[in-house]
Amino acid sequence: MFTEEFLQLFKDAVLFGIVDNGVMLAGAFFGLGLEKYLPKRFQVGLGAIIGAGLGNTVSDFMGGAVSLNWALAFGTALGCLIAMTMIPIIHKLKNK
Repeated sequence: MFTEEFLQLFKDAVLFGIVDNGVMLAGAFFGLGLEKYLPKRFQVGLGAIIGAGLGNTVSDFMGGAVSLNWALAFGTALGCLIAMTMIPIIHKLKNK
């Protein structure tokens, strides 16, 4: 029914998904633990969001690095970090 090539690509994609979300989730839990060390004004429940964003940045960078496409790796990581600048803006808008 499925070709051997399809099944190998499918297995690789499943493994990548596990690693990708695993790194993001590890980042989220790291952010939760880190939040208690931030100044009081930053202890507003954003630790997990920041941690997840950083974890996603790392996992996206790893995706480009594994393929040895450094432009993709660094470009994606920079794009992720730029998007993270929206966290305090969205948080402020949400609390108005």
